[in-house]
Amino acid sequence: MTSINHSVVRNRLTAERLKSYLSSVGGDLEEAIRLYDWNVRAGGAFHEDLGRVEILLRNAVDTVLVAYGSSQGWPTVWYRRMELFSGRQGARAWEEIATARRRATKRGRVETHGRVIAELNLGFWRYLCTRSYLTSLWVPALTRAFPNHPGGGNPRLVRGDVEERIERLRFLRNRIAHHEPIHQRNPQRDLAYVFELSGWICLESRAWITRESRTGSVLAGRP
Repeated sequence: MTSINHSVVRNRLTAERLKSYLSSVGGDLEEAIRLYDWNVRAGGAFHEDLGRVEILLRNAVDTVLVAYGSSQGWPTVWYRRMELFSGRQGARAWEEIATARRRATKRGRVETHGRVIAELNLGFWRYLCTRSYLTSLWVPALTRAFPNHPGGGNPRLVRGDVEERIERLRFLRNRIAHHEPIHQRNPQRDLAYVFELSGWICLESRAWITRESRTGSVLAGRP
């Protein structure tokens, strides 16, 4: 097996980046780098799960909003109805929609519903879960995107629980994307939220995500 000069690796990673890892293992450099490598593997595994649940979430929300708009006789698709997005959060959401539409039509592509939805990031879907949309969207429509929530369809309960889980998972994804430590979190809770949120949307999809997830085994192998 190739011998590794851990001091060289430390200098390449920087002492600042390894600080939290060294603190967790009592200053042992070799163990700190082992924990760093585990952190990378855990982030990669979570990234797969988060990608699956994000697509599941956005399609579920889009489906119920399209159905609601159709029942109300809206002449345009929901994401083009400015009146749905009010206040500071609404202005930010509208900016996200405008950006998504620009990206969806790059290089002269025709705008399609699916392309726009695919360009909306997780932060946008989190905006729709804030309290300001309880009356306008959750009461008449969005609660139905989570038919398996134990709250019995209570919009206030469902909205709050969904927002909490999306915000935690969004923060986790951002940490992973920027190669930041996640070893000091409660990763078992993060994984539970992945399964819980997906199950509230669709039990079959939860079973699929659970079967394909390798996160549990990676977490079990923490040094």
